[in-house]
Amino acid sequence: MAKELSNQAKWRPWKGIVLFVIAFAWLIAGSLTAFFIGTVSTLLVQLGFLAIAIIACLINKTPLKEVFPIKKITVRDFFGTVLMWMGSLPLGICSALAVGKLFPQTFENVANGVSEIATGTLVLGFIMTVICPPICEEAIMRGAVLSNFRGIKKDWIIVLIVGVMFGILHTDPVRFLNTALLGGCMAYLMVKRNNFILPMMFHFINNFTTIGISTLSTMFSSQASQAAQQAESSAITSEAVTASLDAMPLLMIASFLCPMILTIGAHLIKRQKEISEGTDPKGMKLGAKIGLSAIPCVLLLAGGIILTAMSING
Repeated sequence: MAKELSNQAKWRPWKGIVLFVIAFAWLIAGSLTAFFIGTVSTLLVQLGFLAIAIIACLINKTPLKEVFPIKKITVRDFFGTVLMWMGSLPLGICSALAVGKLFPQTFENVANGVSEIATGTLVLGFIMTVICPPICEEAIMRGAVLSNFRGIKKDWIIVLIVGVMFGILHTDPVRFLNTALLGGCMAYLMVKRNNFILPMMFHFINNFTTIGISTLSTMFSSQASQAAQQAESSAITSEAVTASLDAMPLLMIASFLCPMILTIGAHLIKRQKEISEGTDPKGMKLGAKIGLSAIPCVLLLAGGIILTAMSING
C-alpha cells in the first residue's frame, strides 16, 4: 500500500479527479493561447501545473515535503529506474507506431508538433521539453494527483489510474498507450519508493533521450547549418512518416526482451519487505514472474519476424 500522508483524510480520490480535471482544463486553455503567444504557451502550461500542485498542498494544509518527498537515491533505485525506462520506452514506441498505422495523418501531425516545439526556439524548446516536464508534470501527476489516491490499498490500482490520467493529459490518441505506460511506470516508482526524485529522473531521462539530444546537437551547430536544417525539417514529410511506421516490425524484434527488462527493473524498485518475502501480494515468486515475462517477449519476437516476412513478400 502506498505510504499515506499525515493528514490523508483531507486527500480523497474524488479530489484527485477534480484536481486532474482542473489541470486538464488549464492545459486546454494554454493550448488556445498558442494562437497568440506561440510556443511560449507550453512553458506557461508547465508552470501552471506546478502552481496548481502547490496550491493543492496549501488548501489541504499538507507540508510540501510529504507530497514531494525528496530522499537519497540508492544504487538499487538508480538501476531499477533506468531498467524500467529501458523496458517501457520501446514498448511505448511500438504502441504509438501501431496506432499510427491506423491513423497515419494524425501520426504525422503529432510528429510535426513535437518537432516544432523542440526546434522552434532551441534553448526555450529544450527547457520546455526536457527541463520543465520532469518537474512540473511530475508535481501535478505523481505529486498532488497521486497523493489523493494514497489511501487506496491496492498499489496497482493507483498505478493504473495515474497512468491512464497521464495518457489523457497528453491529448494525443496516437501516443496515449505510450504516455499511459510511461506514466504508470513513474507512478509505480513513486508508490513503491515514495521518493519524488525517481519519477523525475525517469521523466528527464526519457525526454532528454527522445528530444533533448537532437535539440542539443542543433543548438551547437553553426548558425548557417542551423538555419538550413530548420528550413529542411520544418515539416516532417509523409515519406518520413511512412518510413517510421514501416520500422515497427524491426523495432519489435529489437525490443523483444523489454518485458523481461521491465520486470527486473520493477523488482529492484519493490519495497525491501516485499523483496525479503520473495513474493508479491498474490504469492507469485519473483523468479516465476520473470519467467512469465518471457511470454510477451516471445510474442514480440514472433510478431516482428512475421510482419517483416510479410513486408518482404510485398
